[in-house]
Amino acid sequence: MGKRAIVMVDFEVENSRWTWEEDKQFENSLVEFPENFPNRWAKIAARLGTKSAAEVERHYAVLLDDVTAIEAGLIQSPEYADTSLSRSTEPQKCPKPEKKQIGPQRKAGRPWTEEEHRLFLLGLEKYGKGDWKSISRYVVLTRNPTQVASHAQKHYERQEKEEQNKKRRSIFDKSNVSDKFAV
Repeated sequence: MGKRAIVMVDFEVENSRWTWEEDKQFENSLVEFPENFPNRWAKIAARLGTKSAAEVERHYAVLLDDVTAIEAGLIQSPEYADTSLSRSTEPQKCPKPEKKQIGPQRKAGRPWTEEEHRLFLLGLEKYGKGDWKSISRYVVLTRNPTQVASHAQKHYERQEKEEQNKKRRSIFDKSNVSDKFAV
């Protein structure tokens, strides 16, 4: 038990707080990147986008310590009022915060780097237009499928705009008759 206290102190000292969403993404990533997967911690950290590989590995060690303590009977399982929720096979949703938030609380977007865009183009070539999940999962590891889809939409809009700018102009392009004959 003394070892666990030391791990918890180290964990708190690092000031590495994990949100519910980060924990869920961490758990899903553990399944996706099983033990002995090359660069497992770096891949999971890239998927999270908010933690380093060392923080991810440390979080996993704390998780293992917690599981060991629970199995040894050192920590009691919490008692839930509705036991059907704790045994549900459906995915859990993020609990709603108790405090009401005033106005939209949205993270500021992070611009795409040249490297991410280059990887996006490679993924687009390999998986095709529309397979944003595969592109984010296997090529652009720092972005989720929604971010990849949004980037693709902007990419195609830019390409279309560039194509229109390259087209040759004609006197018939104007739509208003008075514009053609203005003095």
